Amino acid sequence: MEDPEQLKLKQKAKEMQKAEMEEMRQREANMTALLAIGPRKKLKTENSGNSGAGLGAGSGLTNSFSKLPMRPRVKRVNLKDILFLMEQERDSIHSTLLYKSYLK
Repeated sequence: MEDPEQLKLKQKAKEMQKAEMEEMRQREANMTALLAIGPRKKLKTENSGNSGAGLGAGSGLTNSFSKLPMRPRVKRVNLKDILFLMEQERDSIHSTLLYKSYLK
């Protein structure tokens, strides 16, 4: 049989290990959620030099987002936008493509 002192130590070690695993699981869940909602808007700190001394506790999260590759922003245009642009451009205002698009 083991002495009660050693049993207490084993129990305490199990509790600490369980708490540590729970904390790691929670941290991973938080990071997954943050990645799912996407990065926050970047503050204009790139050109400001060492003025980052007043950053809060959440500044560590933005560092993890800087490791992610940047995705190009998707811009959608429709035919009406193209027609408006062609009407404004000097080179395309008299083009046959513009006149044919009016017939559609």
